Amino acid sequence: MTSFLPQYYELLKRAVIATSGLSNITPHDCRIIAADIIRHTKQSVSETTLKRVFGFAYSKFKPSIFTIDVMAKYCGFKGWEDFCHSQEVTPNKTTQYTTPDWDSLNLNAQKITNFTLQVLRNKSGIPYGQTITRRIVSDHLDDFVNNHYSATVLAAPAGHGKTIALCHWIEERLLNNGAGNNQDVVLFFSTSALMNAFLSGQDINHWLLALLGYTANDDVAAMLNQQRGKGGNFYLIIDAFDEHVYKPEQYKLLQAQLLDILALYQGSSWFKLIVTMRSFTWINNRHEFNLNDENWFIRFIGDENSALNVPLFDTGEVRQLASKINQGNTNNISTDIALQFSHPLYFQFYYKQNSQNFCLNNISQVCMYELVSTFILNKIYMGQSSAEKMLLIQGLADEMDIASGNFTVPRAKVNGLIKLYYQAYHELLSIGYLREINKSTGLHYNSFIEFTNQYFQNHALAKSLLYNNNSIFDESLIAQINNLFETNAQKVPVLQWCVLYAFKAGQHCNFDLLTHAKLSLTEKADLINFMGDMFSEQCATQGQSESLRSFFRQDCSPELFNYFFGLEFISLKYKRTLQGLLKFNLSNRKKALIHTALALTAILRFDMNELEECIIKLKALPSESFNRFAINPVKCLDAIYSFLKTGEIKRDVGQELTRFYFNPPKEGNYFTNTASHDMLFLLGAYTLIIFQKPLKTLRYISTLEKNYKNPKVSAQHGYSFIIGLIKADCYYRHGRTVELAESYQLYKALYRQSPETFTDYMKTAFYALRIKINLLEKDYIHIIDNTRAFMDVAGQHNLSKCIMLGTIVNNTELVNVYPEFYKQCRYEFGKLSRELGLLKEVIFPEMTIVQH
Repeated sequence: MTSFLPQYYELLKRAVIATSGLSNITPHDCRIIAADIIRHTKQSVSETTLKRVFGFAYSKFKPSIFTIDVMAKYCGFKGWEDFCHSQEVTPNKTTQYTTPDWDSLNLNAQKITNFTLQVLRNKSGIPYGQTITRRIVSDHLDDFVNNHYSATVLAAPAGHGKTIALCHWIEERLLNNGAGNNQDVVLFFSTSALMNAFLSGQDINHWLLALLGYTANDDVAAMLNQQRGKGGNFYLIIDAFDEHVYKPEQYKLLQAQLLDILALYQGSSWFKLIVTMRSFTWINNRHEFNLNDENWFIRFIGDENSALNVPLFDTGEVRQLASKINQGNTNNISTDIALQFSHPLYFQFYYKQNSQNFCLNNISQVCMYELVSTFILNKIYMGQSSAEKMLLIQGLADEMDIASGNFTVPRAKVNGLIKLYYQAYHELLSIGYLREINKSTGLHYNSFIEFTNQYFQNHALAKSLLYNNNSIFDESLIAQINNLFETNAQKVPVLQWCVLYAFKAGQHCNFDLLTHAKLSLTEKADLINFMGDMFSEQCATQGQSESLRSFFRQDCSPELFNYFFGLEFISLKYKRTLQGLLKFNLSNRKKALIHTALALTAILRFDMNELEECIIKLKALPSESFNRFAINPVKCLDAIYSFLKTGEIKRDVGQELTRFYFNPPKEGNYFTNTASHDMLFLLGAYTLIIFQKPLKTLRYISTLEKNYKNPKVSAQHGYSFIIGLIKADCYYRHGRTVELAESYQLYKALYRQSPETFTDYMKTAFYALRIKINLLEKDYIHIIDNTRAFMDVAGQHNLSKCIMLGTIVNNTELVNVYPEFYKQCRYEFGKLSRELGLLKEVIFPEMTIVQH
């Protein structure tokens, strides 16, 4: 029998279409032809096989001789050999020649394009109707179309949304066709179709012509140049033209043939080539694309070596996409959350997990870690070469210079490892987990490998540390993290990955060891907020393991409980952290401390309803719950609530605090150095402030310094930092300028030394002190910048903002120095006071706002 001959194979396919009575073929027509073949030949060729034959489905192999033999019989021949012989005797007798024209070309191309669009729409991780147009992609393609270039590329790592963005743009072009705005011909297919053509042994140009209904003998370019009277462009669009899909020699051949097509039609102004590929494919092959001939429209964002022009979502796109999915609950998406969901794949995974109740408001950091874990599970731990991928990742992590903060690995250094796990390496590149950057020059080879984002990098580092520590979360692991990450920002994220692993591995009892982690207060705030969210979310998880249920049924250990306390951590995130602790079966004393801390967060945000709820919960606890407290939190909070709500000052609380600092308890453990006692004593100091007698507050602090502790003010110790600021405020209100200046210089030196260690609350208090110094010393030249910085960091601390704005407005000299600034502060103060219902005449009884 005659062997497979590609040139006759294309003719046979056209003969099958002609025999079936169809002018063109769609995927659905394959079922009709399959049934017709059975009726005429009594032999079967499946619908799926015919889809592979006509390029609608991916095929790794040439069609079988049986398949083409049956197809030939269907067309009236004895078999494949008879068909080939007939073509040699009378070429093209099975096909009716049709003069190529723009309309027939458009019709043929549209069928293929619509099929490709339908397939890709169905593959979309989020329902395609809920996806959005990417303006940056549309602008890029529109600029390309409106200029003289012949080809362009959309390049980005896997999962950036190249394909969906391209589909939206193609649909817009087709809609314009339908509206009569242009006469474009769009031929769109994916790389799997190219693979089918390649494996059939055909030249791509001939395959394309056959796909469109023409033969290699047709001079399509010349005829279409003559007949293009209606205008319009011919777009050849290939999605996912990536080297990892092919063997190296296959990809090089396909690339050469594609460039031949570009060279063939580059003189035709109507020909436009658009390809999408992953960034590493472009980086590795850009020297082959003849970029110097000015045919290519290249517009990468930032560094050319990144090969990126389809970026991650910006905040506006995240909000737009979220709003399209669920229009009811997406108006308040914060910038931080929007940035976390900038990766389309994360958005997709989150949608799949929450499709019935999709909402991006108040997404926790733990949720992002879970999404990354889902990505790693699906793309790395599952499927082929999973073990090789893990070994390769482990090897790369081991080669990083963690101590110096260098998280890239020279390619030459791990070349042997890559050769050993070659397939795994290219799969990790293809999914966008790793990227290879080549910045070599004529004098220096500089190719290196890095993780594509810090989530992947820190996960790999954490897994490497755990693997080397026998997967045990213990003191040895924390010591390694302390030593390796002493001076870089990856310390907390790596520790968080380890904590999440330990939590899911049932190693909950080891969390007490976190007290040995050397963290700044900001780092500690990140860690405890993460753990609070982890407790809340895992407690609500369906189908918990027995060890997890047992973990939450017990009381929280004193070490871990105290680790979570500190007024320096106060923020909205800290509120969730405290609520996470309530998931444990806590003692009444610990519940009292948590509700007290929640009440303090409510005070700073001036949420009077929440403050009242906290006081009600505290009063509902048995009275013996407060026996071990030197300061009664219920009385203090009740006094603050009454003062802020009605202006009433409860004198009995002042008398009780006065008795405390004149006659402190001598017996018992009321002055044990714990974080919870820090909070209670600071609450007492804040309560005394409402009496507006700074000397009383200073006497109270003096008693604490004698009986509790008198640590040096430090950015590493929240209690000393805050108590020192309360003293400074007393100096300001009492007019003690020397002590105030000395305090300020101390805090100023701490801030200059390490501003990154200040939590948001610490920064808010520091900038408030700086503004008071400006006012007291009449240093008005800096007050505008300091006020702006204060308002930026204060965030939801509404009470702090009201007090500070009121202090500024109460300075009547400012109206002459900076009238517009004074006017703006007065407006903001009045607006915020009205919104919160704040009694400003109670907070500032001496206030005299200038009217003008």
